[in-house]
Amino acid sequence: MAETSFIEQSKLHFGEGQVVFSQGEMAQQMYIILNGRVRLYNGPEAKGEWAEEYGKGDFFGEGSLLEALPRTHTAIALEESDLIAINRGTFLRMIRQNPEVSIKMLQRMAQRNRELVEKADTESTRPQKRQSSGPVANLVSVLSGKPYPILSHGSLIGRFDPTTGVHPDIDLTEEDHNLSVSRRHARILCEHGRYFLMEEQGVSNGTFIKGERLGSNEPRELHSGDRVGFGMVVLFFEKG
Repeated sequence: MAETSFIEQSKLHFGEGQVVFSQGEMAQQMYIILNGRVRLYNGPEAKGEWAEEYGKGDFFGEGSLLEALPRTHTAIALEESDLIAINRGTFLRMIRQNPEVSIKMLQRMAQRNRELVEKADTESTRPQKRQSSGPVANLVSVLSGKPYPILSHGSLIGRFDPTTGVHPDIDLTEEDHNLSVSRRHARILCEHGRYFLMEEQGVSNGTFIKGERLGSNEPRELHSGDRVGFGMVVLFFEKG
């Protein structure tokens, strides 16, 4: 009963595109995701490079339990999401009342710290040429010739949503005069130097590779020179 009461008292609901916290804001609490998805952007707005994306059962913002420092990221709910907010006082009570839960959280925090250290070590050993080079792959518009860089960890493709203020990683608003591209249309996944295109749920106008329509949640590998369509917008995939 006490656990249910704690969850209900600490639960927060965020709509799609709603800000959980902003870069520069003083950290007061961490969050556990009951359902939904949250993305941490590197800047003050919901666009451009992002650091992490979390789903059900994940937690983020745990640094606030150790030090009251400004947030280094902006957290945005990518869909309707329910979170549990835990401040330092609540966390200390959890440690006293349920040590097993606290130990598991501390283990996860230690694991995440190791992953960050390993990532930093990998970045530091890369040749300087790689650090200063541009994007590895792009989508290039057939109409305008504009390149749309694909982020190293993948990109969401769609149109800007003026209601939520959320920009997809590849924003085709300028290309889509017929409004045929969904707000969240498709996603490009990157794995070991290979790129895969996957349509998001609920897309009505289709996603195409070389004229062939993709099925929903059916990843298809992209190859340099492939013609890719999102609704009526056509681009070419270029890999460096």
